Amino acid sequence: MRELFEKSLTFIKSNPGIIYSLFLLILIPLAIFLNTFYILKSFQKNIDTITHSKVVLAEDIINVSTQSYSKESPKLEDLINRVMIKNDEVKQFEFLNMNQEGDSFKIIASSEQSNVGKDTTEVQNILAWNQNEGIAFLGSDGQGRVWKITKILNDESGKKAGLVSLAISLDYSDKLIDATINKSYLILILTILVILLLVANNTRLFGYVLSFNRIKEVDKMKDNFISMASHELRSPLTAIKGYVELVTDRNKDTMDEESARYIKNINSSVDRLNSLVTDILEISKIEGNRIPFEITTFNPQSIIQKISEDMKFQASQKGLSIEYLSPSELPEIKADKARVEQILVNLVSNAIKYTTKGKVEISTKEKGKELLVTVADTGVGISAEEIENLFEKFYRIKNTETANVVGTGLGLWIARGLARKMNGDITVESIKGVGSHFTFHLPLA
Repeated sequence: MRELFEKSLTFIKSNPGIIYSLFLLILIPLAIFLNTFYILKSFQKNIDTITHSKVVLAEDIINVSTQSYSKESPKLEDLINRVMIKNDEVKQFEFLNMNQEGDSFKIIASSEQSNVGKDTTEVQNILAWNQNEGIAFLGSDGQGRVWKITKILNDESGKKAGLVSLAISLDYSDKLIDATINKSYLILILTILVILLLVANNTRLFGYVLSFNRIKEVDKMKDNFISMASHELRSPLTAIKGYVELVTDRNKDTMDEESARYIKNINSSVDRLNSLVTDILEISKIEGNRIPFEITTFNPQSIIQKISEDMKFQASQKGLSIEYLSPSELPEIKADKARVEQILVNLVSNAIKYTTKGKVEISTKEKGKELLVTVADTGVGISAEEIENLFEKFYRIKNTETANVVGTGLGLWIARGLARKMNGDITVESIKGVGSHFTFHLPLA
């Protein structure tokens, strides 16, 4: 038992959110209970007030009807009998006269025949006699709550002639209140049971919290590992590339064709690995929302022109041409210069890689609150099915036309991720065998 308690305590300490859940579990039924309790108290108070009003009204009627014969016992007893027969709630009905000594009252008529003729010195009778309106208060008759009312009876001349005393039972209203209370408590118990069942049925949510925390820890470890691995991989890759360049420079005059091909393959593989390491590190930063952006307002004209010029050599090696349809003036945009250049280089590079003949064309258009930079090619094109998966991580179109194209399948995912971080986007339109149009959406300043 102690071990279970310690485990539970440790679990709660490591997951403080459970305390909040338990607090809610107690607070909700308590709020329901307090609300019910307040309503019932108000209900009971209203019932008592209504009953009191009825008693006062009945007393006034009795007062009027007994003014002319307040000292005639037979008539009073007849009145008492008629009232008692018609009203089950009247538990006691008496008429009293002040004794000659003035220190007590004599019961001249009563619903209980054994009380007739007796003297009484009850405090409420004396208090009522000394007041013009009489008194009324809540009390008990030994069986339940009653309203006890005592009022003055006046004779024909208006002088005090005696007292009338009534005891009105609250059994009926109390039974209604008790029934309501019992139903409220039943609803409260059922509510608590439902909450407990809900908690019991959803205890796995606590497991989800733990799993989520562990996933966050694993994700952090993954990011740390990727950063460390990227650094560790780049060092030997840089060394390999350096040694390859050194070997090439030293033996460029004596190196045979086969060795040169091997060196070229090594260089190509190193570049691919470097590109892969960079892309994986970039993905980790995007997913972890750790990429720094320096958002400024600038005109992208010079960046597009620079990329167009820089990529011409790469295009010419495949017999392609790059054309930038430069407008007279471009509007300013609000973005990160370095990231805009990175995305456009990726789009133009892809266009060159997947185009065997024809040209790559860069154009711009202002639309609404965006500047659209479109990179169009006359390459292999993309089918509608392939477009659906085009921006997924590590997705590459695999067919005879793309079999010899080198890539990791990460470039477009990274490009769109960076674009969206700058409140932009990348969209694509393509026809298989005709070419593709990739459009970079940039927010205007």
